[in-house]
Amino acid sequence: MKQMRSILAPLLMLLTGVLMTSCDDEQETAMMLWGTWEGQLSTEFYQDRWGGYGQTYYTVWHFEGKPGSRHGKGWEIDYVGHQRYAQHFDWQVIDDGRTVRLHYAGAWDDEWIYNFYLDDSYFTGYIDSGDGKQSFFQLERVEDNGYDYAGPMFDIYHVSPHETQNPDEFVTEVCFPVKKK
Repeated sequence: MKQMRSILAPLLMLLTGVLMTSCDDEQETAMMLWGTWEGQLSTEFYQDRWGGYGQTYYTVWHFEGKPGSRHGKGWEIDYVGHQRYAQHFDWQVIDDGRTVRLHYAGAWDDEWIYNFYLDDSYFTGYIDSGDGKQSFFQLERVEDNGYDYAGPMFDIYHVSPHETQNPDEFVTEVCFPVKKK
C-alpha cells in the first residue's frame, strides 16, 4: 500500500498541473476580442485607404478565433461620409497581451492597436499604422445593446451606379440582421 501511495502522489500532482493550467495574457486578450464591436474612431486628420478624408467616423470591427489561440480572422467596416468601406484582416495578440496586430488583405501596412482597455463591454485605445499618426477608438460590444446578429450583413442599393455616375448621389442601406436576446 505504501508503494502505491508513493506512485499515486506524484502522478496526481502531475495530473493536477496539466489539468489546472490557465490561459496566458495573450490568449485571455484574444478571447475577450472575439465578437463584434461598434463605435467611433477619431483622429486629427484621416485619409483612409480609399482616398476619403475625415476626422471622426463610425466603424464596426469583428474578431473571430479558436479557443486557446492568440490570433484569428476578422473584418472591419468604416462609414466615412456617405461611403462604406469593408476590409478583411488577420489579427494576432502579441507583447504579453498589450498589442494587437491587424494585417489587412491587400497592399496596406499592418495596423497596431495598443494602450487599450478591453472588458466584456468596452474596447478603447489607439490604432497606428506605424507612421506615428495615432487614432483613438471607443467601441462597445454589439451584443451588449440587447441584440445579437441573426445573419450575414447585406446591402440594399437605393441609388446605385446603374442610376447615376455621381458618387455623391449613391444611396446604400447597410443592413445587419439582428434579433432581440
